Amino acid sequence: MKKLWLLSNLLLLPLAAGNDLANYLSREKNQIFDYQEEANRLESAVLRKSWISPLMLSYGESRSDQPWGEQARDRTFSVGIDQPIFKSGGIYYAVKFANAQEGATAAQIRLQRRQMIARAIEVLFDLRKNRLQQRQLRLKIRNDEIDIRRKREQYDAGVIDSSFLNQAILQRNQDQTSLLVLQLAEKNLRNAFSLLSDKNPDGLRLPHLRLIGAKEYREKNLELEAQRLQVVGSDYNSKMTWSKYLPTLSVNADYYDTDSNRPLIGMHDDYYRYGFRISIPLSVNAPQDIEAGRVHYLQQAVQLQDKRKSVASEYRLVLDTLAIIDKKIALARSDEKLYRSLLRSTREQAQAGQKTQLDVETMRNAMEMAKLDAKVYEVEKQIQLLKLYGKIHE
Repeated sequence: MKKLWLLSNLLLLPLAAGNDLANYLSREKNQIFDYQEEANRLESAVLRKSWISPLMLSYGESRSDQPWGEQARDRTFSVGIDQPIFKSGGIYYAVKFANAQEGATAAQIRLQRRQMIARAIEVLFDLRKNRLQQRQLRLKIRNDEIDIRRKREQYDAGVIDSSFLNQAILQRNQDQTSLLVLQLAEKNLRNAFSLLSDKNPDGLRLPHLRLIGAKEYREKNLELEAQRLQVVGSDYNSKMTWSKYLPTLSVNADYYDTDSNRPLIGMHDDYYRYGFRISIPLSVNAPQDIEAGRVHYLQQAVQLQDKRKSVASEYRLVLDTLAIIDKKIALARSDEKLYRSLLRSTREQAQAGQKTQLDVETMRNAMEMAKLDAKVYEVEKQIQLLKLYGKIHE
């Protein structure tokens, strides 16, 4: 438990210094996210100013050709506005709601970008793991060939029957088939990476990740940030709903400019009009509308609590998985140490004529496979840490 505690307080180092996270994605993918962020900024700016009424411009022209009088011609230009200046807090909450919505959407966009970057890096780790496993299988196939050679000599000498030789050949064929499966998987991984990035996967440096502390993971979690801002937005939206049914004070002003060939006596060609209005809606649906807004806020608040539990649970799962992988690494290194000792003694026996060079090669291959096992497990640790990395902001 002490080791796990120390491990959980290490910092997460996403990438080597100087590496830009966006470089893992293709130019098109980055542009998509950039446009989403810009659209969110612009849409939020519109929402923040939605309480401001537009200035209405109007121009009209009419003509009349009556047989009993002079031809009538009228032109009218007007400018008018009807602007609420007090909505029982509705204007204030509308601006706050727009800010919360912008923050929540921005967090969701950052989360999507981070997860796509994490996916690209995960493919790179999978490629690394695949190549290590291919090296392992080639070593194993070489040992299978040595085993077939021995079994054939024993079979020719009448020491064993054909079933042992057949079993050795079958094992070699199975390992060769597994190697072909890995080679196909490598092609699929390269194709998957090409859909995310326009870089050469062989030329990219793999990051080295370490575990972030549980508290820092909660504080930087983009899912929690987006959900928290949605709760804040729901609270402001609930207050906006309440304010809809309270008094509203509006001012209005209009300016008219007319041009007529039949002016009325005592009337000006241009004039203005202004005033104010106090209004309050009386709706039979007001209680239900207000209650629906409050219930939606409570729902969002409960979802935030549930998300906090989910985040804590996924962190513990990663921590437990890392602990198991560390045990696998320890076992692989223990095996490597054992095979290294056996290789040393096998060499000594080969020099004394008690063992052959094939025995030495078999033992050396076994030691290298154990070493590669540890490297494969190290890659698996990085893949587990990516599950956390893809959900936090830097």
